[in-house]
Amino acid sequence: MPTATIDGHRIHYVTAGDPENPPLILIHGWLSYRGVWRQTIAALSDSFYCVALDLLGFGDSDKPRNGDYSIPAQAQRILALADALGFETFTLIGHSMGGQIATTIAAITAPERVTNFVSVAGVVTGVLSPRVREGTYPMVLAAAYLPFMYAIIQPLLNQPWYANHIYRPWFYRMDNPPFDTWREDRERAIRPDQHWSIYQAGLGIRALDLTPHLPKIRVPALAIFGEFDGTVPVIDGEIFRQGIPDAQLVMIPECGHFPMYEKTEAYLQAVKAFLNGG
Repeated sequence: MPTATIDGHRIHYVTAGDPENPPLILIHGWLSYRGVWRQTIAALSDSFYCVALDLLGFGDSDKPRNGDYSIPAQAQRILALADALGFETFTLIGHSMGGQIATTIAAITAPERVTNFVSVAGVVTGVLSPRVREGTYPMVLAAAYLPFMYAIIQPLLNQPWYANHIYRPWFYRMDNPPFDTWREDRERAIRPDQHWSIYQAGLGIRALDLTPHLPKIRVPALAIFGEFDGTVPVIDGEIFRQGIPDAQLVMIPECGHFPMYEKTEAYLQAVKAFLNGG
């Protein structure tokens, strides 16, 4: 797997498709990694040169204790990776926190380099659901200082009764997708070596409200939300649509925070239609 060294730290990424095709950078969310894009890459690699990275602090990328895990800092790393790969302009797709990062790039950091972008269940206001605020955040705070908590939890993640409780905000129905198909996602979400970066990234999400910056975006923009997202309030999708001139919003019924897993066909149809100018 290729790596890029950015600010002295290794960023891992994967590529797919013809390098002569238009570049597409895919940005995962909080508690996630590059693998969340496997269906998306399979569907788009005929038309785009797809690059999916592990953000600093996640996946196989470095996880420095002194790293800056704020949204603007992660946005700058995306641009540094684009520079390293020779991309002057590019399309962005971001999920959850990755949607917040993509929107930051399109609105603030480098709007002139973004040709269009898709925010999948993307954070806008920085405020996550009550279940995340009251359940996930306190666990992440405790594990930041007591990382052995994640080591204790890890063996339980493949027990459906426990995993379905911990990851309830992810899906509308916990039996869709099948339990085995998202095993790596749940195992990578809570890793002891990520205890500090998870905590700091959570603070970064809460620190940035993009609402006042949305009108600055002048490129085609699409938000895709599951109607029953238990992680990012669906109102963020409407704020996205109203705040960005001519933005589109697709709401997928009977779907939660991971439409690429739970409603793959509807999700891919929306992405393809948008990227094809539909």
